[in-house]
Amino acid sequence: MEEEVHQNMEQPAAPAENRQPEEKQRPRRKFVKVLTNKYFIVSFVFAVIVLFVDRNNLIRWAGDYLEVLRQERVIRQYTRDIEELDRKIDQLTSDRDSLEKFAREEYYFHREDEEVFIVD
Repeated sequence: MEEEVHQNMEQPAAPAENRQPEEKQRPRRKFVKVLTNKYFIVSFVFAVIVLFVDRNNLIRWAGDYLEVLRQERVIRQYTRDIEELDRKIDQLTSDRDSLEKFAREEYYFHREDEEVFIVD
């Protein structure tokens, strides 16, 4: 019985060096299996075509989206400008004094008996 125990003790477990490559190869094997799967290959090729090669690709879509954002910003600015001009028009058409003030400030109008000095 001592010999059996002694024999079991003499046979060391498989060295760690031998186990590591097998453990490393298992995930690699799974990865290679996934990469060589025909469904994965077809899906990958389809994704590449749709995202980068096609006429309506992802890059063009992103550029168009940014252009739409810029155009919306311009629309908002023009809308604000239009509202401001509408207020000015209402103010100028409603009061003769404000119209005279506007003409004097913007176009340097003056009466015949006045002298205008422009200081910048």
